[in-house]
Amino acid sequence: MLKELFNKNKTVFITSCVSIVFVVAIIVVMGVVYFLRNGNQQNIPNDTSSIMDDTADINGVWIASVFNINFPSQADLGKEALKAEIDEIIQNTKKTGLNAIYFQVRPESDALYKSDIFPPSRYMSSNDEMTFDALDYIVKRAHKEDIKVHAWINPVRVSSKSSVTIESLADSNPAKMNPDYVVKYGDGKMYYNLGIPEVRELICEGVAEIVENYEVDGIVFDDYFYPYPSYYEDEETGERKIAEFDDRSTYEKYNNKSIDITDWRRENVNILVNDVYNVVKSIDNECLFGVSPFGIWKNGYGDESGSLSSGIESYYSLYCDSVAWINGGYIDYIAPQIYWTDETASAPYDKICDWWADRVSGTKVRLLISHGAYRYENDWESPSGIMTSQVQYASQKSFYKGSLFYGYKAIADNINNISDELIDLYISKD
Repeated sequence: MLKELFNKNKTVFITSCVSIVFVVAIIVVMGVVYFLRNGNQQNIPNDTSSIMDDTADINGVWIASVFNINFPSQADLGKEALKAEIDEIIQNTKKTGLNAIYFQVRPESDALYKSDIFPPSRYMSSNDEMTFDALDYIVKRAHKEDIKVHAWINPVRVSSKSSVTIESLADSNPAKMNPDYVVKYGDGKMYYNLGIPEVRELICEGVAEIVENYEVDGIVFDDYFYPYPSYYEDEETGERKIAEFDDRSTYEKYNNKSIDITDWRRENVNILVNDVYNVVKSIDNECLFGVSPFGIWKNGYGDESGSLSSGIESYYSLYCDSVAWINGGYIDYIAPQIYWTDETASAPYDKICDWWADRVSGTKVRLLISHGAYRYENDWESPSGIMTSQVQYASQKSFYKGSLFYGYKAIADNINNISDELIDLYISKD
């Protein structure tokens, strides 16, 4: 009797233990699931974290070499003269409180640095000889002044003038070595054909060469990918039409997704931007990669989710889907060129700025604003105070990480007191 009672109680006890263990196991599993979904959000960075979050804002100036706009002042200068021009750029940058120089090192399938891929820029040398490494000098000198240097590259443009031909290029120019890589557009200028995989590889190799050999703080592309539209008059109808970019045969060869040619072109740009990002990070994870696109992605028609604007649209005209780069995490920052004022009817600065701030919200991409400092020279009537107002407006936006200024000459010459405005913004406030 006692034995039977003991065995019965033992069975009940074991059954109870098993049940308790089972319940505890369920609770543990549920707890792990909850933790994975929610609990760890306070302990590790989420998808919106950026390597830029723990650094100071970037406030920089664009230095253009194309057409000898800012540097060098002319081709074939001696080393000391080139050094003096760079020293002056650094001095003016520091004087106005800016902390970054966006230095154009490849304006058109060339180099303002020692390259095994691209020939010396004709804006530096008329005889295809590299006697001075401008990138090396500006990086070392700027870093001594705590100024960062971002290498500004035009990845697609082969020539900026219609008078330039394939035959006139340096023998070492990849465009001359591979003329099938090049399309001559209706504006008479030459561009690399981004639909060719080897072209994208060439651009990536050029970026890798810079990041591997120079201590640059970033790589940046501007708004030039596929060319801005060129128009012609139809001889039969007299109608004004947009010139076609002659890449139809490339499209037919490489269009593996059976998409239309406009989407295919956008996909080519997306692939390039993503590939460059991966190349940069594989060499130096701290080196930033950003793009400074034209200020309007799409105009806000219906459900297009575009900005409150009515200007040229980079999505359709340049085949640049910058929103895809943001959402895909292909870039560290986006620096849209918003070269307008609040009163510009077709593209009001404040509304465009709002739109871009909304696009980066909730992503790992940070927002820089590129401002039209050059417009202080003769474009804007009574411009005094506009730059101050624009910077202050942008700085209120979430994920804003700084401002870039295109128009170095206006700043260096303090035209309409723009340099004084920058000093008040970046030095006086300290």
